[in-house]
Order: sequence, then C-alpha cells, then structure tokens
Amino acid sequence: MIIQSKISFLIFCILFLNLSFSQNDGRTLSNQNRELLNELQEQRAERLSRVSSFLQANPDVEPSLSEGDKITYIYDVYDGNPIYKTTYNAEAANGMQTSKLQPGGSTGLNLTGGSLTVGVWDGGPAQDTHQEFANADNTSSRVEIIDNATVDGDSGFSSHATHVAGTVGAKGVDPDARGMATEINIKSYNWSNDKSEMITASNASDPILISNHSYGVPINTNNGQTDAWVMGAYNQEARNIDQIAKNNPQYLIVASAGNSGQVSYTGGLFSGYDKLTSDKNAKNNLVVANANPTLEPFSGDVQAVNINSGSSQGPTDDLRIKPDIAGDGTGVYSSVPDNNYATFNGTSMSAPGVAGSLALLQEYYQQLNGGYMNASTLKGLVCHTAVDNSTEPGPDPSFGWGFLDTKASADVIAADNNNTAVIDEVTLDNNGTYTLTFSAQAGEELKATICWTDMAGDAVANGTLNDQTPRLVNDLDLRVSNDQQTFQPWKLDYDPSNGFSNSKGDNNVDNIERVDIDTPSSGVYTVTVDHKGTLSDNEGGPFDPGSQDFSIIITGKNLTLSNQQFEDISFDVWPNPTTDIVNIKSKISGEVDYKLYDLKGSQLIKGSLDNGNGQVNVQNLQRGVYIIKLINDNRSSVQKIIKK
Repeated sequence: MIIQSKISFLIFCILFLNLSFSQNDGRTLSNQNRELLNELQEQRAERLSRVSSFLQANPDVEPSLSEGDKITYIYDVYDGNPIYKTTYNAEAANGMQTSKLQPGGSTGLNLTGGSLTVGVWDGGPAQDTHQEFANADNTSSRVEIIDNATVDGDSGFSSHATHVAGTVGAKGVDPDARGMATEINIKSYNWSNDKSEMITASNASDPILISNHSYGVPINTNNGQTDAWVMGAYNQEARNIDQIAKNNPQYLIVASAGNSGQVSYTGGLFSGYDKLTSDKNAKNNLVVANANPTLEPFSGDVQAVNINSGSSQGPTDDLRIKPDIAGDGTGVYSSVPDNNYATFNGTSMSAPGVAGSLALLQEYYQQLNGGYMNASTLKGLVCHTAVDNSTEPGPDPSFGWGFLDTKASADVIAADNNNTAVIDEVTLDNNGTYTLTFSAQAGEELKATICWTDMAGDAVANGTLNDQTPRLVNDLDLRVSNDQQTFQPWKLDYDPSNGFSNSKGDNNVDNIERVDIDTPSSGVYTVTVDHKGTLSDNEGGPFDPGSQDFSIIITGKNLTLSNQQFEDISFDVWPNPTTDIVNIKSKISGEVDYKLYDLKGSQLIKGSLDNGNGQVNVQNLQRGVYIIKLINDNRSSVQKIIKK
C-alpha cells in the first residue's frame, strides 16, 4: 500500500508539472512540433498508465532501485515485462584535446561557451548553487533548474546530474574539476518528460542547440533481463528522437551509449555486441562510447586510446554504425552536491564531455560565420576528425568513427574559413546531383564526409528480434573520383558466424557516409552526392517528392577549390539600420538563397533572390542586430543588419 501510494503521488506530481509546462511553453511551436508534442504526451500518458497498472498488480516489485551512484527505475512495460531506465556513470578535456580551445589553451581561441545554453536531462536537478556553476563575476548561477523533482532516488539535488553538469561546464574553482565549456549556461531537467521538454527547449526564446542524456535502458537489473528484442531495435523511442531532430535541424541530441559492455545475454546478433537499447538506436542523435586515452606527457597529444570494457557495443539491428563516437569517461573528476567533488566512470561521463566540447565548436563556428552549424554539420564534423585508434582502420561497433578530437574539428572550421577545407550545408532536390571539384596533393589523407538529419523511419513492432530492415528513409550516396578510380564510403559488414567487420562500398543504412583516401595522388578530384529512390521531407503530401538537406566536410593536403568557389559573392544592404525593408544588391547571376539569423544563430527568415537582388521584410522582427547570409552554389557571405 505504501509503494502504491508513493507511485500514485509521483505520477500525479509529474503529470501536474508537465501540464503546466506544456501550457506555458508550447505557444511558439511550429505546427509540426506542436503535433509531435501532442503525440509524445499521449504516448507518455499511456506509458505511465502501463507502469501504474503493473505496480498495482505486482505490489512486491520496487519501482526504483539504488546501487551506489547507479539508479534504476521502471520506465515502461512491454508484454507484461517491466522495462527499466538507469543512470550511466580535467583529464577528459586533455584527452579529447578540448583544453587546447579553452582559455589559456595552445590555440589561443579562449573559448568558454558563454554565448550558448545546453540542456541536461538527468535523474533530477543539478545543484545550481555549487561554486562551480557561478557566473564570471560570481553574482548568479549559470544553472537554471527547470524540473525541481528528483526522480533518481537522491534526496535534494541529484549527485549524478550535478556531476554531469559539471563535466559539461564547471568553471574550474577546483582546477581538476574544470568542465569543457567553463561559462556555458545550463538548463537542468529531470528525465520524466524529456521528449516533450526537448521540443519546447529547442524552440524557446533562448533555444538549446545541444543537450545531454546520460541515462537509458539497461540490459540487466536486479529484477531480471530486458527482452532481447529491445537491444539494437529501432523502436518508438528511437523514432521519437529522430522526429524531434528532424523538426529542429540545429538541435543535436548527445546520448551515452550505456554501460553494458561486459553483460552477456542470449538472442543478440553476435556475442559481445548488439547492446544498444531503445533511443540509443536513433539515426539523428550522437551516441557516445566510453574510452580511456593515453597522452604524450609533453605535447598532450593522444598516444593511444582503449575502449573501456564497460562501454556498450553496437551496432543497431539494421547494421548502422553506432555508437557514433567515443569520449573520455574513465576516472572523470567533477562536482557533486554540497560543493563537493567525486570521481565517476562510464558513458554517463563521456557523453557530457563530448556535449560540452561540441558547444565550444559551435561557439567558434559562430564567431567566424555569423551563425551556428546545423546538427548534421556538427555531427559530421566530429566524426570526420575523430581519432581512429582501433586495431583495424575505419568505423566499428565499439568506437564508432573514433575518439573525439575537438582541436582537429576546430582546425577544420578555421581551414574552411580560409578556403583550404570545406564545411558546407547543401540541399539536394529529388533526382538532383551535387558535385564539387577540387585539387589536392599527395602526402596527407584525403577525406570527404556527408551527414544528414533523416526522416523518422518506421518503428519495429514490439517483440521483433534482430530486424535488419534498413530504417534509412532518404538514402544519399557519396562518391569521390579522380581520372583513375572512384572511391566509396565505409560500411559495416555482418556475418552470423564471424561477427562484424567493415569494408568500402555502397552504404544503404547510415545517414553519415565517409570516404577516406589514405594515400591520394596529386590531382583533381570530384565529389558527387546523389540519392536512391524518391526523397521525402516534412513538406507537401506523403507521396510528393521532397528534398534533403545535408552537410559536407572535405579535408586534404593543399586543398584548392575550383575557380568558381572564389567568384565575388559580396553584397550591399540598405538602409541599415532599418525599420521594415532591407534592400540587397550583389553581382551574382542566377538564383541566390538567403537566411537571416539572430545573434544566437537561430534562423528566423529564409528565401531566395533573383540574380542576387531583392528585398527582405524584417518588419516583424524585434529591435536588435541580425546576421543575413547569402548562399549561391558552394559560396556564401554574411553581413550584419540592425533593426530599429
């Protein structure tokens, strides 16, 4: 009776909090996000009802379990079986080369993340009054608590959430506990209504571009084992993540892979693999494994990286490369409640280290370009530059694409700004083909990566074991060619008797493709991107052909783009300041796209101009400074405008 009363009261409180949340914060949503929010709330109400019915029918089952810093609770019920969620638990900054971007780092960039806000969903609120979360002049906290309720079994502030938030952004009062982005703002939520809150947070007046989720469905609990079909399956939870990401293309969802690396179970694709559960199997998030780097003592460069044996292995059932990337989550020292500190291990720690590092990359990109990267660009960039320290070259189901190298990603951002590398965001129309020609010299690896935020696929029916049907909706294809041969992207291979390996060929499952040419010859290369089938998107009817935005990253030795890339794309704007209309004049022939952003990088207006000339109506914008960007083919240019 006591347990039932506790659960009834908990459910009532959560429902009340969520009702108030959706009423207060849902008014600025697009129709697509509003429809998705309503769908998620309906799913959640049904899930809570299943949990409540199960607990009433099984009064001896504890709704939550506590074991050290690991908290497990009943999240859902499938076919009468409870499904649980659990938490996954200033050397990490050195290992991932993030410290080189921080104040005092060797790059001189002095990035802090101060212009950005990240969301941290966890088992409860982080301690906002911890000394590590004070702002620069110690007058207020950089942590805003959105959900006050602690649902992971802690009393008061959540130890796990405080440690995660500190890994993202502790200021370094204790230098050993310094986080990745030392001045970043953090919104702290509990996980009880995460999907719905993610929609509103990414559409708020101060939107989040990155969020961290260091929790998930474990394989084993004290009450038994999760059904084998859940591992690797693209279920409704994974589909929900992909829908949120598709509706909000600048928002990157960072998630821990899980700590079931040493767990064995019957029914997986291959022994020792296939351990990613639920939303970790989405396409559009960034799933992070736990690795332990060894650093060269003087330079701080990575000498070797070993995957932590506890880190959950992929791939997904449809053989997508997951986890996406590895971060340092071994022996991470960070903040815990009561202004204390502790050392935790696990993918719960590697994920926020990556999330905070990615915030610095967004900050740097915005400084150089006047706007933030799409999530697919940021994801593609860090997978493009990841350190490959596995025994065999190329991606695998333990590391993903490799170990995060934040400095290498920042170097590519700088090189793109200097026209010696390519970071671009492109739209591929149905039946269209994208090409880019460049020259490169021998002596350094030549790489090309594309990444796109794909439409949500069809969820696997509950109970379906190891369904290998591809969940990719829009299947883009990347090729790089010279006058001698065509180079193809990596893909994962599977043999039921021998397990997983990789090769190069046509990839019809991943929404990230990378071509690596280890020993390129000097000469001219052409990148080609096209697609199979008919492209789908959120616009029009279900059978109308659509288009697909994608991001492309290219690096190599002495990369030189074709002359077209350097044609003049400068433009004039007037009047500036203005109250309603901005006139634009350029020297470009043909159709030119424009996008208008606020200073936080949120896109507010987009359209096209005939021959680069026309008008943009800014009458409905608030007073302030904005960035307008003109895009023609693979060229772009930005200017600031002032709305009076």
